[in-house]
Amino acid sequence: MVLVLPLAAADAAEPYPLLEEERHRWEACVAGPPRFDLPPDPPRRIGPDIATTIDADRSEYDARSGLITLQGNVVLERADQRLQADEMRYFEDDNLAEASGRVRLGQQGLLVGASGGQLDMARDQSALQDVEYVIPETLTQGTARRVRTEGATLIFLRNATYSTCEPGNELWHMRVSRMRLDRESGRGEAWHARLALWGVPVAYTPYANFPIDDRRKTGLLTPTISQSERTGTDLSLPFYWNIAPNYDATLIPRYMSRRGLMLGTEFRYLQNWQSGELRMTGLHDDDVFGDDRWSLSWDQRMRLWAGIRADAMVNRVSDDEYFRDFGTTLTDSSTTHLRSRGRLMYNTPDTSSRLVAEGFQTINPNIAPRNRPYERLPQLLFIYQPQRFGLGAINVQTGLHTEAVRFDHPEPGLRDTGTRLDMTPRISVPYERPAGYIRPSLAMRLTSYDLDRGEPNIDQPDTITRAVPIASLDTGLFFDRNFDAFNRGLRQTLEPRLFYLYVPRRDQDDIPLFDTGRTDQSLFRYFTENRFTGADRVGDANQVTAGLTSRFLNRADGREYFRASIGQIYYFADREITLRPGQEPETRNRSDIIGELQARLPAGFLARGEIHWDPDAEQTTLTGARLSWQPERRRTLLTAGYRTRREEGDLELHQGDIALIQPLGAHWLAMTGWRYDFNEDRTLEAFGGLEYRDCCWSIRLLNRYFREDAMDEPERAIMLQFEFRGLGDIGDDVDRFLEDAVFGYRDVR
Repeated sequence: MVLVLPLAAADAAEPYPLLEEERHRWEACVAGPPRFDLPPDPPRRIGPDIATTIDADRSEYDARSGLITLQGNVVLERADQRLQADEMRYFEDDNLAEASGRVRLGQQGLLVGASGGQLDMARDQSALQDVEYVIPETLTQGTARRVRTEGATLIFLRNATYSTCEPGNELWHMRVSRMRLDRESGRGEAWHARLALWGVPVAYTPYANFPIDDRRKTGLLTPTISQSERTGTDLSLPFYWNIAPNYDATLIPRYMSRRGLMLGTEFRYLQNWQSGELRMTGLHDDDVFGDDRWSLSWDQRMRLWAGIRADAMVNRVSDDEYFRDFGTTLTDSSTTHLRSRGRLMYNTPDTSSRLVAEGFQTINPNIAPRNRPYERLPQLLFIYQPQRFGLGAINVQTGLHTEAVRFDHPEPGLRDTGTRLDMTPRISVPYERPAGYIRPSLAMRLTSYDLDRGEPNIDQPDTITRAVPIASLDTGLFFDRNFDAFNRGLRQTLEPRLFYLYVPRRDQDDIPLFDTGRTDQSLFRYFTENRFTGADRVGDANQVTAGLTSRFLNRADGREYFRASIGQIYYFADREITLRPGQEPETRNRSDIIGELQARLPAGFLARGEIHWDPDAEQTTLTGARLSWQPERRRTLLTAGYRTRREEGDLELHQGDIALIQPLGAHWLAMTGWRYDFNEDRTLEAFGGLEYRDCCWSIRLLNRYFREDAMDEPERAIMLQFEFRGLGDIGDDVDRFLEDAVFGYRDVR
């Protein structure tokens, strides 16, 4: 022990005003309340060799009893503990300190102000009276008649209050006769707890168990309540069961006044070799639908042996209207097909193999049976791509892509079914340098079909083979220059690229379309070998794609401020291979010009744009633009988007949207958005709302007007959410809706 004895004197004072002194913590959190973080440091371990340091204005030492009496600005420090007081008695033999007057104890994860108390350093315990306390990690504060600590993790309180609100401005607080806070488990327990709002008692429970950080614990979760025309009053009361560190389950009884009681469950498991989630819901005899309703979703992942993995995904619902009636988001209600799939995978450094079985449940009744997707029962994929090997100064890259798949259909008499074997061996001799690259490539696509013909193709051949050679040459150069602008060192790049592709014509009209369609035009697709997706069509080509990209980068950290790209295909021959027999070949000698741009502008602006220009028709075929404004260190977000798409000269898509998230002072937040269809001259979605946020609570109210399809009748909904930090939230998940509806919303939360 070290004693330092300055000469200054100090006067006695009242108990330490801890909550007033620590008020700045709540003032700093108004812009964004903190998360419940796990303890940042492991519990301390104090041994007998830890030194104790005491500083005071005056001291007296009794050698017989080993008692040191200290007065005036007394400070005792040991490990992470710091005890301050006006007066203190330190018993050297017992390693015990008794403090009185203006007492303050600080240790890992806890600040306490008191009128008096003891610090037993031998047992790593403390006991204090007339207490104000703060837990800085979670901005939890309160008062207590007595507080006792054991180590760095256990805190016991009697006749105490508990709140996450600012001291003296408490919307809610909990008053308890006893409370136990365990930072190691992340849970709190309270006995005879009374919850008060604005000082008015509103609830009582003889026992409560609640979180003090983000870790899992068995217990009731916050209920949700909403109102809609489809379900009526909709109330859910989830119960979370923390079965084991690697198992948990959530049971969700959901009462809907118009439909009845639905029971849902979610079970999650995690082991060394497998993990997964199982979700199920069930509603007996829906009062509106008139039958049982249910859903099943299972996602399973496994690591079996070295390099061998497997996964399974099963999704099923009882009927076509399930998501429309019970879906919680617009994405749910617009779902048309549910995929179920199982895969077995084996990978080595040079190979990748997959065995897949895949099927679909069509839940859109407007899709005709013959137009429903094919099932793959099964599909075998094998990819071989060894490391490059050298032939003198030449590097050679080889590869093989192989697929064998059986296609079945829910209506086999209406559609062709059968087996397809597709192999593509490839060889490339790339030459790559910092200034550019040349990548010549030769491939041969070999495909065979063994078919069971359906109407109206019964007279077509059952066995088909196809061999299509593919030759390509991909070249690019990199130019750059350094310059200074806007008080920054910048680098501008100029990256021209040419891609030549030759594929001879092979007649493919007899081949059915199992999984093949036209690709969407994009700058990326201009540099690929096939204008079709899937293996059922290989487009003939004699063409060259020219592209140019320029970027502006920060020389110091490589941050990209600006990127612009442009590209176009020049055709040397007509494209006679069409998706369906009888379609007219493509005779244009040049493609649309596609331009893409992204710019990070000053003051938090971000601009993105894409345009497709048809030089023959002299009109745009696709336009997409978005401008966002998000100033640094502010929760403001303004975003606006515009989209058009033409098909055969007709404007198929013409929509725009705008959204604003704007703080109104320190606590209020306004949010509004609008999405409009110019073709149908009607609003697709509009919403507006307000949020009040404090350090300890928030409320969000939002009015929504929407159509699931442009031709549907509009629906309206009022969304209301209360959140009490440290207790949970009640109502609609407004945050989730805004994440889906507002581009970039997640970045401002």
